[in-house]
Amino acid sequence: MKTKVYFSIGVLIIFLVVGGFFMLEKESKIAEVGPEVKALDIPSTNKLSKVSETALPGSRGTYKIDIQQTEDLRFHITAEIEVTNESDDVWKDVGFYFIPNITTVENKYYMLSTPGEAEITSIKGKDGEELSYTLENTMLYVTPTTNVKPGEKTSLIVDYLLLPPINGQRLSRIDNNFYLALWYPMLGTYSDKWNLHNYYHEGEFYDTGYGDYEITYNLAREYLVASSGEDGAPKSTKSGKIEGTNIKDFYIALLDPEKWISSKVKANDTTIRYFYPYDVPVVLNQMILDAKNVFLFMEKNIGDNPTKELDVVANNSGMEYPNIVEVWIDPGRHENVLIHEIAHQWFYFMVSSDPYEESWLDESLTALMEGTYRTLKYDSSQDGEELGFREINIFAERNKVIEFANIPVTEFGSEHGPILYGKIPAILRDFFLEQGGHEETIKFLSAYFNKYKYQYVDTETFVEFFNDYYQEDHTEFFKEWLILE
Repeated sequence: MKTKVYFSIGVLIIFLVVGGFFMLEKESKIAEVGPEVKALDIPSTNKLSKVSETALPGSRGTYKIDIQQTEDLRFHITAEIEVTNESDDVWKDVGFYFIPNITTVENKYYMLSTPGEAEITSIKGKDGEELSYTLENTMLYVTPTTNVKPGEKTSLIVDYLLLPPINGQRLSRIDNNFYLALWYPMLGTYSDKWNLHNYYHEGEFYDTGYGDYEITYNLAREYLVASSGEDGAPKSTKSGKIEGTNIKDFYIALLDPEKWISSKVKANDTTIRYFYPYDVPVVLNQMILDAKNVFLFMEKNIGDNPTKELDVVANNSGMEYPNIVEVWIDPGRHENVLIHEIAHQWFYFMVSSDPYEESWLDESLTALMEGTYRTLKYDSSQDGEELGFREINIFAERNKVIEFANIPVTEFGSEHGPILYGKIPAILRDFFLEQGGHEETIKFLSAYFNKYKYQYVDTETFVEFFNDYYQEDHTEFFKEWLILE
């Protein structure tokens, strides 16, 4: 996003009058083009021979966060977090990711050209007592006043100052826009220890469990607000409250209303809100319908998405967050990214896994879903498959070194893309083709999704489910590209 061409008011008025595609009437004016694939005869997961156990995040957070933006555009934030110990251990400390720390002058990651500001001013218990803590790289450990036993809760209040870096990788400010990603103390997951990691630039090095959010904000100027919660009709505002239930992490975009347009369209019970810079391509209306078609396809063929609102922000990025995605502006690159990031709402958000240790479980399954969708959209002919899996095939051919997919994201190096977005989705595609074609991919992923919706899955659980689903032992197939005990 990072280039803008500003239209004059006169040109914009003509565009709105002639094009008229920011109104909901557009649904009746443009034929919707989408694959009509019915995932029928899906085996009931209740009849499988075994019951697959899911991995557990071990912790759960309830967040009340207040954002105050001052005239110098800095954010003064108070985050009150209630933490529940869902593990079997007694906690002496509580672990969070505080990722803004690696945007500061002292700690900034090497890819960041201009630092931001992030300073914790205090961490207190609910009764006001000061709590001790350590912060190193992205890892924040807070010591509560008493140990937290299994099933117990503890609360803390973090006050901090935040100014996102210019052109940051995720947490960022660009022109008069703010992209608040990974911006608050994010409760880590817990197994026999807190699963926290240093910053890593490739993929996701962080992981959080599901939680509930209440965000209030008072801003220095008016913005269009897009977020992981329900924001309502797009309009510029300076203050408000956003809520979200059972969400993995919470993203907020604050967009300059002088430079952005917004539109919305219904997809079943969900409103898709689309945000685009004023440099509007003539195909924008089709891009909005593409978002609707992908969402409808996923709901029809994979499973219901209960969200009332899905936001799409076209800011020349490709990233998924709960109930909101960032996509490319360029129409030539838009479709692939849009499909991929919306599919992540099913495989990353609603079926969750550890993206540091087992990133294939969300990235490779989502890439497989992306290729399958595009193939079925273009039809099942050879041309359709070449178009649908073109990028996956190119990535797969680049894989030269790494053999296994379930390794820490820091160990992939240059093989990150070729493995996760190429080799593994290609292997799975070929397996499902032998079992009955691309429709078999849809059937399996639907059964998998509906079994583990809003749960955590690890590699062992996936393999067990796979074997149960097909009533055959395919462990040797997986051992060719997964490390299994």
